[in-house]
Amino acid sequence: MPETTILRLILYCVIAKVVCSLTSTQVLPTTQSANDVPIPMNILTNQYQCYIKLLKEPAYTSNGGYCPRTWDGWLCWEDIPAGSVASQFCPNYFIDFDISEKVRKICNDNGQWFRHPMSDRTWSNYTLCNAYTKSRRQATLNQYYMAVIGNSISIISLVISLIIFFYFKSLSCQRITLHKNLFISFLLNSIVIITHLSVLAQGKLVDSNPVWCKVLSFIHNYLMGCNYFWMLCEGIHLQTLIVVAVFAEEQQLFWYYLLGWGFPVIPALIHAIARLIYFNDFCWISTNTNLIYILNGAFAMALLLNVFFLLNIVRVLVTKLRLTHHTESHMYMKAVRATLILLPLLGIQYIVVPWIPQDANVADVYESILNTYLSYQGLLVSVIFCFFNGEVQTVLKRQWKQCHRMVQHHKKDTSRSASCTGASLSETTSYTNTHSDLSNGRQVPDVICLRYQPFQL
Repeated sequence: MPETTILRLILYCVIAKVVCSLTSTQVLPTTQSANDVPIPMNILTNQYQCYIKLLKEPAYTSNGGYCPRTWDGWLCWEDIPAGSVASQFCPNYFIDFDISEKVRKICNDNGQWFRHPMSDRTWSNYTLCNAYTKSRRQATLNQYYMAVIGNSISIISLVISLIIFFYFKSLSCQRITLHKNLFISFLLNSIVIITHLSVLAQGKLVDSNPVWCKVLSFIHNYLMGCNYFWMLCEGIHLQTLIVVAVFAEEQQLFWYYLLGWGFPVIPALIHAIARLIYFNDFCWISTNTNLIYILNGAFAMALLLNVFFLLNIVRVLVTKLRLTHHTESHMYMKAVRATLILLPLLGIQYIVVPWIPQDANVADVYESILNTYLSYQGLLVSVIFCFFNGEVQTVLKRQWKQCHRMVQHHKKDTSRSASCTGASLSETTSYTNTHSDLSNGRQVPDVICLRYQPFQL
């Protein structure tokens, strides 16, 4: 490597190190990267590391021409043979950069880096870094509207279900009490999801990274955990009623409340503290960090326990059905139906499809289906465990019949009152005519005359 190039690199390293030390004590722009390091600081740090790397690497020794190692302003490029193309993943400096895409830099046959025809400067192709993000903005916007509509419908259905559960006292039992808490957790989560999505839709607000936005993210994570652990409470309750028959009497609901509302605070709080220290990004919306496994680990624990409960419950149900005189097809039909009813309650859908596909188009379809299902999950739970509940239907039918009888009785009373009024008017007319006959000399009973005689002082 020529001496001038080495001196130039050394000078760049010194300048970069000085600038890094200066910028660490100065107020930097508010625009931030994915790991909450201000963009100028992040780029300068990578630039310094690049120059150190280029100085330590041995000189290019292969035969033929080559393009020399360089720093293009964002990424570090090594020596490559002439007539080849180098590539590496997009940097995470900007929130709209897709780090799964690649940057390409062309080395011409003459051993010179490709120059852009318009600027006549060496150029690296970063167009793919945000090309996909631009193309999926509309898809993201559509998913946002679908999520808002789905969660709104879920909120309405959950509110109706809770009104039914709280209004009819005949539905009061431990199982319905667990349903109420499960529905409340879904209701609160849907409300927070709509609020959270509305905040994330405001790009400038996310860029400012306010504290209350992170608090909202914490509440969202907590309520999501409540959904999982109230599902676990339902599974434990069913396990106790169906499998552990010795505990069929009334159970202590305190432990269910502690598990459903109390335990989710622990993973949500640990995640918030770790996020604040190690990955304090834009409103904590990025999932490109291993810290997300703090939440996912707790959720996976609840789901795996529910899988165990589901399999055990189905085993017991099938065993009991075999002891009856039903046919084999009827036996398996009831077992499958019981399984399908338990699936949305116990949250097994998160285990059936937990992995995001690597292909971008397939991932979009996957996310659309999953987000749609999650948005309407409150509606699904309401339909299966309230509107399709036999006890609820019986109570509603009874209430409807009572209301129908009251309406019919009111109509009969109104009709009878109108009939009596008509009869009274007819009698009054008849008596008036009779009184007129008295003035004509006709004899009428005295009682009638006294009845219609005007009162005189």
